[in-house]
Amino acid sequence: MYDLYAFLLLYTLGVAGWGLFALLRAPVPPLLGALVVIGALRAAEAPIPPVPELLDPAVQIALGLFIGSKVTRDTVADLRNLIRPAFIVAVWALMLVFGFGPVLGRLSELDPVTAVLASSIGGLPEMMVLAMATGADIASVVVIKLVRAVIIMAVFPVLFQRVVGKSGSRGLGDRGDSGGARVARDKYADEAEMTSSGERSPDEGMAARDRGVSALRSGPNRWRRAARGAVAGLRDRPYRFLLTLAVAVSGALVLDGLGVPAGLMVGAIVSVATASVAGLPVRGFHPKLFSPLLVALGIMVTRHFGPDTGATLASGHLLWPLVLSTVVVFLTALVVAVLIQRMAGWDLPLSLLAAAPGGFTVMTAIAIHYGYDPFRVSMVHLARLLAIKTVVPVVFAFIAG
Repeated sequence: MYDLYAFLLLYTLGVAGWGLFALLRAPVPPLLGALVVIGALRAAEAPIPPVPELLDPAVQIALGLFIGSKVTRDTVADLRNLIRPAFIVAVWALMLVFGFGPVLGRLSELDPVTAVLASSIGGLPEMMVLAMATGADIASVVVIKLVRAVIIMAVFPVLFQRVVGKSGSRGLGDRGDSGGARVARDKYADEAEMTSSGERSPDEGMAARDRGVSALRSGPNRWRRAARGAVAGLRDRPYRFLLTLAVAVSGALVLDGLGVPAGLMVGAIVSVATASVAGLPVRGFHPKLFSPLLVALGIMVTRHFGPDTGATLASGHLLWPLVLSTVVVFLTALVVAVLIQRMAGWDLPLSLLAAAPGGFTVMTAIAIHYGYDPFRVSMVHLARLLAIKTVVPVVFAFIAG
């Protein structure tokens, strides 16, 4: 009962932040509004409840279900185009840890191990465990990674909006984009447009009107059959969604139990996508529910905020390593995005989403918000997480041994 009260209170604050950021015309207002308002309250030690434990898995599974339900056989056939972007991002992530990390240690007051762990662009829980095992400064690792992620999440959507504006509406028509990426992007762009406007285009309205006139002219029997079919489809929707939810939860629990990075979300994506490609009656939730889901995601990110965050920042001793690491990570991400664009043939906005160091779940959600293929973005980010979570602990274990 307490978790329900906590969720309702936090969600009300998140919706208030959404409304405020919408008035300010900030990018991705549901996500950033909830994140900034609740995060600031936590840093100021306001008496607000902690994030309910069930919110994190619920958000991850919901996102995975949404993405997996949109995967088709064309999407799976185009997976070969993910190899180069995934390899580039994985190499970049490891270079930041083992190349930039020691440099950060020399240019700041951080000890070498703390600097290396703080340079990682993923896996906060794993880096905290390594920090405890190696005697590193846990507070410094957490604050640098957390604040850097928040800064990137706040700045990246602004940059992304500018890039999309310069490259055309959602990047459509870029010459270097592959056919599969363009088809997938168009599909998500249409859903994003329906989500924001809730209306059909004039051409779609005329086409629907023509179909209606044709049905009426064909006789009452055909019209009745069409009506009965529509009613049957509406009745079938709850069952299809429940089936899809069961598949998503099962896959999420399996991969999470196997220790796969972001296993809940990845498991939901893979299981629902497999069911969709196999021809099962998969159905995701309505696109208009995605913005409320972003509010829940913003609340989820504030889990690690607290009084210690503000106190550590106020001390000032982490300011230089925080600024330096944020600038290096952001600039190198732009370089990686350009490499992906040239080597994989993706357009620049999609490449930016794949290279953005703002977090697996958040960047995938932003991709959906702006109408880009979240499956590609999530798979590239998964490669980054796999590289960090497998290589970094092994290297540290070897050094400790």
